[in-house]
Amino acid sequence: MIKLLPVLAVAIALGSCDRPGKDNPGNIYMPDMTYSNAYETYSASEVKTGEGVDMSARLPVAGTIPFGYIPQDEKIKTDQSKLMSYMIKNHFSHATADQPAERDRAGLLISDPLEASAENLAEGKRLYEINCKVCHGEKGEGNGQIIELPNGDAGPYTARPNPYKTLLPPMKDGAIFYSVSYGRNSMGGYGFQLSVKERWQVIHYIKSLAGLPRAAPVTTEATETAKK
Repeated sequence: MIKLLPVLAVAIALGSCDRPGKDNPGNIYMPDMTYSNAYETYSASEVKTGEGVDMSARLPVAGTIPFGYIPQDEKIKTDQSKLMSYMIKNHFSHATADQPAERDRAGLLISDPLEASAENLAEGKRLYEINCKVCHGEKGEGNGQIIELPNGDAGPYTARPNPYKTLLPPMKDGAIFYSVSYGRNSMGGYGFQLSVKERWQVIHYIKSLAGLPRAAPVTTEATETAKK
């Protein structure tokens, strides 16, 4: 009998761990910590919008800017043409089709907010090599590795970009920023992949590849004309 006591003790211990219904969590002493009172992102809820969409899956209000998205730099906050870089989605159309008129308007309204510095140029080069070099090539000549193979043969992608020295000179900085943000022709936009500052850093670098100087800031007169 004494020898059976350890066996009985183990059997009782194991049996006490079992409960009816494997999905039953048992007693919960802090339910507000186990079950969130707030809506979980993209979870089903009883509260719907007028269109029948779960409240937890609502998109941000159109045109809103996230808190902290705009720098506290007074030179940017008080200069509308520089501020437009951060407000681009509020003021410009970005349909999938290329929109030359919107791109040209961006050229009149948007001005480069970054200082021309070695740091910005170096970071622009780093970002370029990650995001752009594969198509546009090391020197921006449109011969990236998916366009032209190292042996000179055609690569798997046939839409060859124009060299920057041909493409960029006619474009104002704001128009280049629009193209980088929303895309142009076969190139997709990088508005989600790169922050506003990162897009401008890339532009600093690709302009250096094209041998272009830093452009003059957009004037107030040009801004007011473009709004009309």
